[in-house]
Amino acid sequence: MVKFTFTSCLQLLLLCFLSMGMAWSQEAFEVSVNRNPVRVGEQVQLTFTLKNISRRIDGPVIKGLKLLYGPSTSNSTSIYNGTRTSEVGYTFTYQVLSRTNVEIPAFEVQGSQGKLKSKSFVLSVSAKGAKPSGSKTGNLGSVACVIEASKRNLHIGEQVVVSFKIFNNANNLDVRKFNIPETPGFWKEVVDIPEPRWEPQVISGQRYNVATVKKLVLFPQQTGTLSIDGFDLVGYKRTSFFNGQNVTANAKPIKIEVKPLPEPIPPAFLGTFRQLRVTLKQKEQACRTNEAITYDLTFSGKGNIKFIQEPSLTWPGEFEVFDPEVIDQINVNANGESGSRTFRYVVIPRAPGQYDLPVAEGAWFNTKNGDYVTLNTKPLRLTVATNNSDESGLVSYNSKTDVQILNQDINFIQSAWKGPCLARNQWDNQGQLAGGLLAIGPLALGLSFVARRRRDEDEKNPLTVRKRRAKNAVRHELKEAKKHTGQPNVFYPALGSGLEAYLMAKLQWNASQLTTSALNEALDSHVPGLKEQWNTLLNDLDMARYAPGQVPPPDAMIAAAEALVDATEKNWIA
Repeated sequence: MVKFTFTSCLQLLLLCFLSMGMAWSQEAFEVSVNRNPVRVGEQVQLTFTLKNISRRIDGPVIKGLKLLYGPSTSNSTSIYNGTRTSEVGYTFTYQVLSRTNVEIPAFEVQGSQGKLKSKSFVLSVSAKGAKPSGSKTGNLGSVACVIEASKRNLHIGEQVVVSFKIFNNANNLDVRKFNIPETPGFWKEVVDIPEPRWEPQVISGQRYNVATVKKLVLFPQQTGTLSIDGFDLVGYKRTSFFNGQNVTANAKPIKIEVKPLPEPIPPAFLGTFRQLRVTLKQKEQACRTNEAITYDLTFSGKGNIKFIQEPSLTWPGEFEVFDPEVIDQINVNANGESGSRTFRYVVIPRAPGQYDLPVAEGAWFNTKNGDYVTLNTKPLRLTVATNNSDESGLVSYNSKTDVQILNQDINFIQSAWKGPCLARNQWDNQGQLAGGLLAIGPLALGLSFVARRRRDEDEKNPLTVRKRRAKNAVRHELKEAKKHTGQPNVFYPALGSGLEAYLMAKLQWNASQLTTSALNEALDSHVPGLKEQWNTLLNDLDMARYAPGQVPPPDAMIAAAEALVDATEKNWIA
């Protein structure tokens, strides 16, 4: 019989609550429009997006807008790092009747944990024939680069978090290249962030996919106006399986005003921090002469802890003190830099008595209060007694460089070992086994050499490697597409992308080279007998984006794709 203790039951209950809290934290609700601004009389679509929530949405009445029809629904499910996420969108079409700006209010839905509320925003309305004015914050276009700073006015040495983000409301955007600018005038720390991925975000009612590609923590090293400029990208936006267009975007530069520290700056100045404290720790409260102890002086807080230098300490003349070991426990994340720096001293008192260990003196500038703060730490006391041990264990030293224990620095070889060991006669007549064990090392070295040669050859000829691996890659893509045969809106794009990647790998092309005419010429050269089958399959996949009911079902499409890939591999003319 299984017995449950009170502690195990409490832990199980706590785990259940934590799991429920994680599920609740993933729910979201937002409202967006397909365009902003609009003109009088035009149609605009409002989309209500529910994330991990199952609710029905009815078209609300909005002053200044007339509901024409809806809703049309869309569903999507994704799995990322083992977490399943579902989204349901309800889209309603309205006609703009108002001649002035229309306020879209905040809406509420009931979630599993409580009510979720969307953000309100203003729909900008222009007269017929007038050029839309656009909103200052939401007019980003289809693709945009944005530099965001946690603050724009700060003191010298104060940290600021700068994020480099790509905003995109276009489908099938392939980011080819982006440039992160230099930051002259700043000390830079790079934040370790996850691999960039698109995350939804609503700005002035418009829904964007946003990816954070870089995040820096900057510390200004000079006063005045410092500028950050040069964040741009080059991308390729696909409009169909064969066509697309190049897109570019440039971020607007941002300016950061850096103020000097107020005068007068106190002596023994440590730096600029949001928070800083000093702690002292000694290994022993009492010791004997010629015995070593450790003494830790730790600075911890929020700011550039790496700027803190070894403090000037006044030690008693009877102490032998060695250069400190610097121990850093510093974390750089999206909130800035924080952590601790410890100076660990090894101290050997040479005379008995009672001593006050030294403390760090000085001041630092508090960015939160805008004022200087003086360190105020009480010294620790050490009691040293006379060492009456045998003279053979005495310590001799030369200034602060040599410390050696006499009569203990040589360990003699044991010639009469009586402990456990393997008897020598057990190795008799074991030559083959010993030879096999000795051959493991050279064999492993040879295999690693062959693998290294193969890798070097692959690096020299990446296009050949890509072509050789094309078949394995398309097999994987077809397997992934099979998982979505019950979701045509996911299956057909997945299958099309897999076949497109296969053809580009076989032809050693990039995406911009894949056009209808170029593909037909290439198929005539490499697989002339299969050209029509490829055209038929790709045209069906293109048709499926608009009319899924007019093309063969997913099972038939996947079977045709597998057969066509096999035939292409057998009949390919290099």
